[in-house]
Amino acid sequence: MLTSLHLTLTPTAPVTLPAWLGRATHAWFLESVQQRNPALAAELHEPNQERPFTVSDLWGPGLERQGQNKLTPGTAYSLRVTGCRADISNLLGGLAAEPPATIRLLDHPFRVQTATTDPDVSRWAGQTSYAALAQTHMLAKEQPSQLTLHFASPTVFRSNDAYLPLPLPRLVFEGLARQWNNLSTVTIADEVVRYAEECLLISRYRLQTERVDRGQRGGFPGFTGSCTYAFNVRDRYWMGLIHLLADFAFYAGVGKQTAMGLGQVKGEKGGQEDRRNGELRL
Repeated sequence: MLTSLHLTLTPTAPVTLPAWLGRATHAWFLESVQQRNPALAAELHEPNQERPFTVSDLWGPGLERQGQNKLTPGTAYSLRVTGCRADISNLLGGLAAEPPATIRLLDHPFRVQTATTDPDVSRWAGQTSYAALAQTHMLAKEQPSQLTLHFASPTVFRSNDAYLPLPLPRLVFEGLARQWNNLSTVTIADEVVRYAEECLLISRYRLQTERVDRGQRGGFPGFTGSCTYAFNVRDRYWMGLIHLLADFAFYAGVGKQTAMGLGQVKGEKGGQEDRRNGELRL
């Protein structure tokens, strides 16, 4: 099961917080899991593993990603959590059905206004299954000749012991294929990575680098924006796998540290950019 929970919230009092709250949102989520399923929380705390969930940074009007932000009551901010396993998805469904009255980020309370997994309510909410995604894409008679990924939060890859802030096809789809095969009973052929590298081209993009400032922990370069990929070898089977992984990215995230705010991604067929007031928003 794959689930995306979208929350809207507002601070209960004016507060100034660091611009990057990825670690704080991550901590809040694990505390929520601890309250509902201690055994699952202990598992998710284990180091050196690919996380079967993502947590966004705090999003909202006027927020910067450097320095500090002043947050005001009455302003709606967004927070998103995704689960890529049934146990996590069930927990997120419970949070949507009975959301907490408040959540705390860096010990500051925020009142929860809405919580939903319904894509008709929020374009960043959703629920599906691995089998449903596979069936949708692998049984399609035709495949779109291009796709666009919208990187709504800073995204970064680790390649050759260095951070690389570029959505190269191999880097994007290698991580997605590995995550899919780790979590799904529907296996994807490893050769999809070679197909992505050799047969998928960047046809256009609108990207900007954004340094992620982690305070005393330092920072690293990321990127946000939109990137459109085109197929130069139009094989229906392999194109279907790429489109499947692009839809999976909505739940799995892309790149490093997706459980701490990075790599929030939404895909779409074709090359139209999905923008709100000039920039991508949760």
